[in-house]
Amino acid sequence: MPLVPPAPAVSADKAADSILKSGVIYTIDSADSVAEAIAIKDGKIAFVGSNAGAAAYQGSNTKVIDLKGKTVLPGFIDAHAHAPGTKLTELFDIYLYESITKEQTLADIKAFIDANPNLQEYWGTGYTVGMAGDAKGPKKEWLDEICADKPIILTSNDGHNKWLNSKALEMNGITKDTPNPAGGLIQKDPATGELWGSITDASSLITMSQTYTKEQQKEALAAFVHTMNGWGYTSVMSIAPTMVDLERYQELEQSGNLTYRVNLAGEISPSEPFEPQLKSLIDLRSRLDSDLIDVTTAKVFADGVVEGMTAYLLKPYDPAAGLDPDYRAEFYWDPEQLDQYFDKIMKAGFQIHVHSIGDASTRLVLDSMEYAQNANPSIDNRNVITHLQVVDDAEKVRMGKLEVIAALQPYWHLKEPEWWEVVDKVALGEDRAYREYPVKSLLDNGVLLTASGDHPVSPINNPFWAIEADVTRNLNNAEYYGVKDITNKDDPTWLLNPAERVTVKDMVKAYTINGAYQLYREKTAGSLEAGKFADLIVIDQDIFKVNPLNIDKTQVLTTIFNGRVVFGDEQF
Repeated sequence: MPLVPPAPAVSADKAADSILKSGVIYTIDSADSVAEAIAIKDGKIAFVGSNAGAAAYQGSNTKVIDLKGKTVLPGFIDAHAHAPGTKLTELFDIYLYESITKEQTLADIKAFIDANPNLQEYWGTGYTVGMAGDAKGPKKEWLDEICADKPIILTSNDGHNKWLNSKALEMNGITKDTPNPAGGLIQKDPATGELWGSITDASSLITMSQTYTKEQQKEALAAFVHTMNGWGYTSVMSIAPTMVDLERYQELEQSGNLTYRVNLAGEISPSEPFEPQLKSLIDLRSRLDSDLIDVTTAKVFADGVVEGMTAYLLKPYDPAAGLDPDYRAEFYWDPEQLDQYFDKIMKAGFQIHVHSIGDASTRLVLDSMEYAQNANPSIDNRNVITHLQVVDDAEKVRMGKLEVIAALQPYWHLKEPEWWEVVDKVALGEDRAYREYPVKSLLDNGVLLTASGDHPVSPINNPFWAIEADVTRNLNNAEYYGVKDITNKDDPTWLLNPAERVTVKDMVKAYTINGAYQLYREKTAGSLEAGKFADLIVIDQDIFKVNPLNIDKTQVLTTIFNGRVVFGDEQF
């Protein structure tokens, strides 16, 4: 009998630290390759391909993990998140992000106040404007009934609205005669002119301040990073405003507890002098840039939000909103001045990342981006517009031609329960609301799509919910909304403009290689290829093959960052 020659020894410099074999590995490379094994060494991918090919990297100390047919994807990339998400509120304040109805919201507020009678003021975050059943938002009297002698100041889940009781309005000097701040609204009872209790894009009126200690910030940010890993994220675009000092990221990295790559964006506000803000951003870059942290971006608000009726529109708000018949809100900047500011931001080496909700706002933003990009043709700009709720067809074409990235929030791309009927439809009218949040029409015009949850606006930042939302444009995770689930993706109850549906592949690319491009990391992350960082996730089902209505049920089993497990385990 002939002897079987022994397998050749693998040199130490080639031997992998670990090999994952016998899986379905979607690499998201340019050829859309699907592999069965991946070898990892020194935090990077050494090989992707067949089991037999990976065996050539197996040394005596290589850990070999049998995937048993499980699906592997590149680690997900969130293109627009506000750290530390919900964590400060979860740990220290009134947490309302999962309080969908009015009744539950009021019960949760009361429970916190009853449990904390010694606090002299109450802060919280996460209520949904839609639960009020009125586009003006919730009323001060509802809070007065819970606590009338101490101030209560609550911020909505979108961050643009605040809800105050009568004591808080009094202590902050807000009366029915207080003028609306630039770009903002003080909501009033249309019958009496008295304060309603809600204000929109008017944080400047709040003279009281809420602060967190350095230790509270560190605790919240560490918890946020761990939670993001659990949802499968290995890179994040961390957008201003945040509730933690950005130096906390540096401290996490130094302690070895920063387990995703992060790009930071500082805000450039129209209410402050421009030059000092730009200098502050340049200084931040010089202080914080590191292996895992890149300060790349200037965040700019161009308008407000539809739910506060501060999004700048080409045509007036619907009469059902009860506003002046010609009211369209306003743009936050002088357009000619914004041209110059965008030019200076680009010359300073920063990407421009703009919050724009209304179609009139997006038109003016693109005017200024076009001006700045034409003035700086050699700069790799990768400028971004995020949210894009109401978009004129002409601007879809312009975005493609200008190569402006669309950072979308797919969680909102349906007729959300307790929201669409009482907020979007009322403010915009049924036809305009039905056409909101384009996706497929942007893609068809050559626009690069990235994806995010605008967390904590979407408090459960599960990317599989988002993928299902844009594949179906319909209800996902019915349990979260407290409604009956659907069994047909064409069920009309929550369906929002199915012409804007895209494919699973489109959405996975948005969350991986496209996100890496937005973050200037496509050469090192976003796909599973030799030489890139070993950032990947193992999930419990193949989302390319399951019923689209079941994508939201996908579970992350393991998240690997820089070649090491940062969530879950290796037992499949």
